[in-house]
Amino acid sequence: MKISTALVAVLLLAALGGCGVVRAQGGESSESPSPTPLCPEAVEAPGMPSPCVTMPSWEQKHAGNEAYRQRAALSAKAAAEGKPVAEALRGRFAELREGKLYGEAHVAKAVRAVAPPGRNVVIRAGGARSAVVFAIELSGGCVTGFYDERESEVEVGGYVYDGGCLAAPGH
Repeated sequence: MKISTALVAVLLLAALGGCGVVRAQGGESSESPSPTPLCPEAVEAPGMPSPCVTMPSWEQKHAGNEAYRQRAALSAKAAAEGKPVAEALRGRFAELREGKLYGEAHVAKAVRAVAPPGRNVVIRAGGARSAVVFAIELSGGCVTGFYDERESEVEVGGYVYDGGCLAAPGH
């Protein structure tokens, strides 16, 4: 059975009193509303593990859980390829809005009309009102956004950390 170093450290700390427990003279432990940690601040010898196990804060865990939505950096080549596509699509959306044309069929037609040949295009309902979310996959990046009866947004950006141009629905 393989036991991880972190598990051994936690068990050892629990047996020895661990971090955050205040020991009175004589070895008795005392509860306090705000215990003073006994673990030293960043006292580590090269090649030796820290004597304390630290856990990330809730904020750090939450940020890590939301990281899939973040976009990777966009290369200059992908930005140059995406800019004219995004501009053309903004023009198409202005025409749709002028004609009071909304919904998935109209947005899909506009997006496919400006997408470079052979590129992956994703069109899906965006939830509220008549919103439609779209993505055009480019070499190393994406043109993404949404369109509905009130507003539209078209951006050029890198892939999301989950992969692809759009975060998976339901995240």
